[in-house]
Amino acid sequence: MLKFIKKFFSKQEILEEKIELNELNNWLGGKTKPIIENLRTNINQIINKISDEKGKVDKNLEILKNAKLQNPKIPERVKTIMEGNRAAFIKKVSFFFNNIDMSYNNHNEILEKCNKIKNDIEILGKGTMRSYQVLNEFFAREAENLAINIKRVENYSNDIINLINNSKLLNTGKIKNNIIDIQNKIKLKEKYSIELNNEKNNLKNINNKKIETENKINGIKSSSDYINYEKLLEERNNVESKVNDIENGLFHDFSVLEKSLKKYAKIAFENEKLIIEYLNNPTSTLIKDSELKIVKILDSLKNAIERNELDLDKKKKEKALAKIYELDGVYFTKIKDDFKNAKKKISDLTYQIKNNNSKKDLDKLNIELKDVIQNIENLNNKILNLNNEIEKIDIVKLKGNLVNEVNDLTNIRITLL
Repeated sequence: MLKFIKKFFSKQEILEEKIELNELNNWLGGKTKPIIENLRTNINQIINKISDEKGKVDKNLEILKNAKLQNPKIPERVKTIMEGNRAAFIKKVSFFFNNIDMSYNNHNEILEKCNKIKNDIEILGKGTMRSYQVLNEFFAREAENLAINIKRVENYSNDIINLINNSKLLNTGKIKNNIIDIQNKIKLKEKYSIELNNEKNNLKNINNKKIETENKINGIKSSSDYINYEKLLEERNNVESKVNDIENGLFHDFSVLEKSLKKYAKIAFENEKLIIEYLNNPTSTLIKDSELKIVKILDSLKNAIERNELDLDKKKKEKALAKIYELDGVYFTKIKDDFKNAKKKISDLTYQIKNNNSKKDLDKLNIELKDVIQNIENLNNKILNLNNEIEKIDIVKLKGNLVNEVNDLTNIRITLL
């Protein structure tokens, strides 16, 4: 009695085992084998009951088939209805039981067959409802015995389904899939980690390349050749500004004379085209005007204004004449020479700038630096993505969930190594 009390109050010791993840599948198979065998034994016992029930059905169908009417004097038409419904009922019930196949290789297969039996019984019930009601009027006991047989088969099928569901063996397949999933994720995480280290090394190398390229660029910018290049750029900008000033000044001159020249062009037909060209683009027209015809045109314009041939008001007349006195041959010749000299100077400077070796080297290095910076950005993004992917794979959490599933199935506390 004392030993029983001690045993009753003592804590039940829970088994603990340490297992390598790669060995867990085989270990699980060994631990679940007794459970599977016990389940198979219990399932087979119920299947035997279903087989016994099928034997009883054969006898009960034969009894129904040969059953005699208690009142043989019923009308022939009623007899015909009864016989038709009896034959239909027997045929459908016989077909249902003949198609019951309880052979199986695993619990998933027998589970599927039991669910099919339940579904087939529902179909059978709907298909024989009318026949059963008719037979119940003539052979109530015989029809009821067959209904009991069908109900027992349905109950036995439910018993098998409950046995399998309560055994937790359905979780075995899930656990095995989870083992494979963790193994694959461990390999994937290792792959990502190797790739991450490689990319970090690549980033280190390319950052060194960036520093090296920047140092070369700074070296070129401090060289005498590059300083000379910058002076050439500045000189060209100054000359280009001078060209702009010439063009703007000449354009302004002809803007002052625009109204009087347009009026004069209508009476000086032989010079109309040249006048319009000067008004539209005075600089380029002056360069093409090798004979400086514009001087004669302006002289004729002056005479026309003084003779009041252009119908100008006093203010515009005085303004136009003052501008014409400024625009003599010496003025146009100087403008023309200054423009040509400036253009030639720009061309010479552009040639020197284009062929400056330091500029060529700098352009090449700037392209390299741009590529290096883009590669650094790409590598940083790749490293960030790899870190995110690695963080998503929580092996500790996955193993913890797996351990809980195994413990729940086997009642053995395991530690995954």
